[in-house]
Amino acid sequence: MATPVRYMPSAWARFWRPATVALDLGTDAFRLAYAGARSLMEIPARAVLDSSGHVQAIGKRALHMEERLPEGWRLAPPVEVGHLSETRAARLLVRLLLHHLQRRRLWRPRLCIAAPSGMTPLERSVLTAFLRELPVREFQFGDGAVAQSMGGGVDPSGLPGMMVVDVGAQRTCATVLSFGRPVLADQRAGGGHEWTAALHAAVEDAHRVRVPRVCVEQWKRNGGDVRLPAQDRLTGRLTTLALPSSFAAEAMRRPTAALLEHLTEVFTRCPPALRMDVQSRGVLLVGNGARVPGLRELLEAELGLPLTLADDSGRCLVRGLARLARQGDVRQEAAAPEPQVDHFPLEA
Repeated sequence: MATPVRYMPSAWARFWRPATVALDLGTDAFRLAYAGARSLMEIPARAVLDSSGHVQAIGKRALHMEERLPEGWRLAPPVEVGHLSETRAARLLVRLLLHHLQRRRLWRPRLCIAAPSGMTPLERSVLTAFLRELPVREFQFGDGAVAQSMGGGVDPSGLPGMMVVDVGAQRTCATVLSFGRPVLADQRAGGGHEWTAALHAAVEDAHRVRVPRVCVEQWKRNGGDVRLPAQDRLTGRLTTLALPSSFAAEAMRRPTAALLEHLTEVFTRCPPALRMDVQSRGVLLVGNGARVPGLRELLEAELGLPLTLADDSGRCLVRGLARLARQGDVRQEAAAPEPQVDHFPLEA
């Protein structure tokens, strides 16, 4: 008769215990963070489909093929406007991340994911069916605005009112929180890709050069600190451009005006008490689109509210979800380290 196991060493317990991970299905990148350890991986959310609709490349390889596609092939982002558009490519990307995170563990992980705001019952059923096909033990949904504020270093549970503005790739969401609960939420189409397209067109018209769109996106994310590689239209010579922040502000004046109108409308719809709390505590800016050079200063001057740009704003959601997952899992250590960025090391 077999003797039941009553004791397991800590090393083996850590090996056998299922992990709790946070997943961010972003438009630009998929991010996966392990709650309670220094592990954060991300992979570009890109997929290349051939003329028959089969997936030929994902991740970094698909990103590098963006302007080099054969005839009949197309670049298909797995997520558009916060919702799944290509489930096959999204499943491959998530499985790749889970494989490299769980290669030293035998049990399937628990998953914490943010539910997009304004999600219809049909979209929720599609997302639930997608999650059930992943190699995970169980999954749960977390509030995106609360996770973003926690990832930005602000705990909303003790604040009577605050506003979180998520400037994503294809949409902008403004949410007013009160004691950790969303009270008012609104979103508009348009975000970082809109600014990138305006800046790309302005650079090529003003300097008469050809610039890869990927380089313009990288320049925007770095806050304008890098030089842009360009090719002269007339001579074909390769050169580099150093753009001042004033050039970016002038090129993106029109998209910024639409964002200002949206934030003003959300602020005026707040109840008077919440409006006073938001006015005293300011607005928290998150998302990769919030890193546009000069955007924070322009919004602060036009709105008359103090704005705070979160550190590493593009990864606030997955960091906040990791914190929420750590709080929900009583077996995680209370003083666990914050996840650090570990860019996906392999070509997908």
